[in-house]
Amino acid sequence: MKTTIKSLVVALFLVGLSNVAFAQKTATANAAAEVLQDLEINLDATLNEINFGRISATTPGTVILDANDAANNQNTGSITNVARFQLVGANGGVTVFYDGTVVLNSGPDNITMTTQVVGDSNVANRASAIGIASGSTVTLVGNDYYLWIGGSLPALAGQETGNYTGTFNISAEYN
Repeated sequence: MKTTIKSLVVALFLVGLSNVAFAQKTATANAAAEVLQDLEINLDATLNEINFGRISATTPGTVILDANDAANNQNTGSITNVARFQLVGANGGVTVFYDGTVVLNSGPDNITMTTQVVGDSNVANRASAIGIASGSTVTLVGNDYYLWIGGSLPALAGQETGNYTGTFNISAEYN
């Protein structure tokens, strides 16, 4: 009797295993990666800072440093500078991220700059470069893309005097 019960239990166990084995299914997926040349962001040697110039502490209107063209600047000093970055990498889509605002500090005082970023695949096309929103995609052509950075400051009525500085951050990644 004990042997029969043991045999019956073993038989039921094996039948249960065989049902589980038939219910099991498998699938596969391919895995791939495309390795591209290193993506670089290079700051130009001469267009290497965002500089509104020397401006009055009582400037009544918005101070605009136009990333497209110095002729469109408003209320800036006589010597200004936009920053230019060159993206270098494999041709195709690259997503660009940057600070929408930059706080410029002089001791305890600050001014908030709103950034303006324009870009084009041809370095000669600064004046016609299009606006680039942070998080948007640009297309490298000939392994290059150029970004010019300007911005604006609010009216400075009663602003404390001093040298105001801050840091603009930008990054890019392949799509």
